[in-house]
Amino acid sequence: MTWNIHGASLGDRNERFPRIKQAIEKYRPDIACFQEAFFPTSREMLESIEGYYVAYETNWYPFPRFAESTKGGLVTLINKERLVPFDETKLVEINYNPYLTQGTWFTEQRWDRLIGKGFLETVIQDKEFGKITIINTHKVCTYTKNIDKYLEAQAEQLLGRIRKHKEKGELIILAGDMNFSPQSKLYPAFRELLHEATEGLQPALENLRKMNLLGYETIDYIFTGNKSHWQAQYVSHESWPSEAKYPSDHPGICADVKPDNQ
Repeated sequence: MTWNIHGASLGDRNERFPRIKQAIEKYRPDIACFQEAFFPTSREMLESIEGYYVAYETNWYPFPRFAESTKGGLVTLINKERLVPFDETKLVEINYNPYLTQGTWFTEQRWDRLIGKGFLETVIQDKEFGKITIINTHKVCTYTKNIDKYLEAQAEQLLGRIRKHKEKGELIILAGDMNFSPQSKLYPAFRELLHEATEGLQPALENLRKMNLLGYETIDYIFTGNKSHWQAQYVSHESWPSEAKYPSDHPGICADVKPDNQ
């Protein structure tokens, strides 16, 4: 699963977060990558879901320690049943990597600079697939229809990291809010290295628009490093009233991914 939970919107999070938690508990993903989980309230909601190891790093600034922020707003959940035996030492590494290039202070990207965009790597030993490197990311927003130099530089840094993992023959899962559409010039570079597990979901957005979700081209993806087949869907929950707003400004995405030999 990947989901930008819109943690920057503070006023309505007490209404939205329980609905987001409901959906996570319904789907019970093996791996879930969340973006915009900036503050302790976001982390507490995710940590309250039973059966998961929760990976993130925190900043002790600019807030007091009791309100420390999440680096990049990135939190990754791993179902403990995937780790055999479950042991925190089996998580080989949890490492936040800031993007070397951030946005400009002179546009809305200043909020991206203040937060500090990057990618969170969580390396696990999975009972079925062995070592897996999970990369959770949220790239800088462009706020235009064009790809700007900041987003392009961040994409190249991430692609360089992915190439190193692939050279070592590691199994990779990349998920997050990429902030570029499938029609952009950046998309083919990722497809050259990885397989998209969320391809073909765009038509299903119509159902979510009926729930007052803002309409835009898909910019959230799940990629895998091995050849696989998949079935993907947007996250929803039967208890959400049809007249209510979707509980984030991004649709959550869940994909069932299997190697081609299964």
